[in-house]
Amino acid sequence: MDTWTADIWNGNEEECKRILSEPGNWEKVPLLFDDKIALGTFVRFKGMIQDMLNPEYYSSNFKIINSENDEFTLHQAKYHSSTKNLKPGEEVVFGDTLMERQILACIPIPGLNEWAKDVTNTNQNTEAQLEENINKRIRLDPACQKYSKEIFIFVYPEDIDSNELKLNQIVEVVGFLDRRTIQEGNGDLEEQSSIAKETHCIHAVQLKLLKALIPDNGEIYKSIWNDAPNIHAELKFVLTQASLGDSLVADYLLFYLVSTIYNRQHDLVPGKFSLNIRGIPHGIGQSYTKHLYSLISYLVVKSEYLPIQIHTMNNMDMIPRKCYTSNRLLNGFLQLSDRTHLVLDETDLQPGNLDSKGMLNLEALKNIISNQQMKYDFTYYGMEYETEIPTLTLSIGKSLLPCDIDIVLKPDPSCSDVEETMKSVHDYLKNQLPFLDKLRKYIAIISTFPFKYEQDILQVIENDFVKMRRADPKNVSGDDLHIFLMISKLIALCSGKNEFDNAIWESGKSLENQRKLRNK
Repeated sequence: MDTWTADIWNGNEEECKRILSEPGNWEKVPLLFDDKIALGTFVRFKGMIQDMLNPEYYSSNFKIINSENDEFTLHQAKYHSSTKNLKPGEEVVFGDTLMERQILACIPIPGLNEWAKDVTNTNQNTEAQLEENINKRIRLDPACQKYSKEIFIFVYPEDIDSNELKLNQIVEVVGFLDRRTIQEGNGDLEEQSSIAKETHCIHAVQLKLLKALIPDNGEIYKSIWNDAPNIHAELKFVLTQASLGDSLVADYLLFYLVSTIYNRQHDLVPGKFSLNIRGIPHGIGQSYTKHLYSLISYLVVKSEYLPIQIHTMNNMDMIPRKCYTSNRLLNGFLQLSDRTHLVLDETDLQPGNLDSKGMLNLEALKNIISNQQMKYDFTYYGMEYETEIPTLTLSIGKSLLPCDIDIVLKPDPSCSDVEETMKSVHDYLKNQLPFLDKLRKYIAIISTFPFKYEQDILQVIENDFVKMRRADPKNVSGDDLHIFLMISKLIALCSGKNEFDNAIWESGKSLENQRKLRNK
């Protein structure tokens, strides 16, 4: 495969596909992550679809004619952007048959944590990653990050069904590296301009849609499910330490990490689990929240940290916006792929006024948290896009943002030293690297297992809830039933069970009663 070119693929397509489909060969294709790979090389790229450009037409074949002797060679134009290396006296004559190809603008996966990147993408020592992660500088203005490795993917309809593609999907493609000149807008609303720049592009021969970045391996899934009770106990221990000894907060933090939206219907988003941990002591503030985020980023595949501050809200480009000068969708911080854990830190929020941009950003956050939707800015209108972004808000008092569940943090006196407590979590994980790998897989997949509701237990739950309503009609509502069911389902799945029983239902109610009592 190292010597494959677009011409070789065009002339031997079936044989090339057979070789590529053999186990392990896809992974052997070199990843594109630097500028040193030669044009025309067969490469692999993994990224998020940030924009979908208009299709373009190209001539299916062309001739290179030698004007001196009228001899010519016929070439296929598929997987090529231009003709290169013409000799003196040669000219190109394009054929009459036009074909179409779709153009995808892709960026590196936003929020992808270092440990989750392909090993060919990093030379970091595994044992050093947590140390680096805990001590790294958390960026205070994510809007300053520029995606320097934007890649344009050319998708050919006869090879790949482009109808399945949509914004914010994670894709992995293999194809031939090329360069392309594109127009890019500067994004300034008052003075828009467009400049031409050259960027890498890949002519895709095959493409995969990745719903999860954890390998889809039946043996891995079976192993995680069978060992779920032990993994749950270990993860609960880690999260209790990270919650400063508060085991009740650890339960809800675990639910936040593993929860998954399922069976979305219209405005209903079952499985959505936005959490607000409040009551963080004044004295520890961002010192604690940054450590907590760093630990979360070491456990989940994708995550982003956002400090909620007046300056940040008023100046950050959170919402994707269409630039009509360059005909491009400009990236916003909140344009994230599914299952990117978003941690919102309010512990350093100071009094101040939000301007119009700040208000729009605030509404965008509220819309994601409440409805798992975000309205992209197309200047003359807004367009709603569905999201799946689990949100955790960390605050001293009650958050200014909505949430599904809020819980007050009660640190154990023995965990008063934040630095020492988090170091102990670090040391615990560092000494159990194989099990850490299981923790990560468990978080990524445990709530995706099938779950069933037997009619008998549903009848028990219904009768029990009716009694609760009669006993306390002012404080028990239909929303409480939804939360009870969601918590109980997560308790079951986390313990490796795929159905309710009385004990699980009672456990869910007990957790909720403890939380409500504490919050009072």
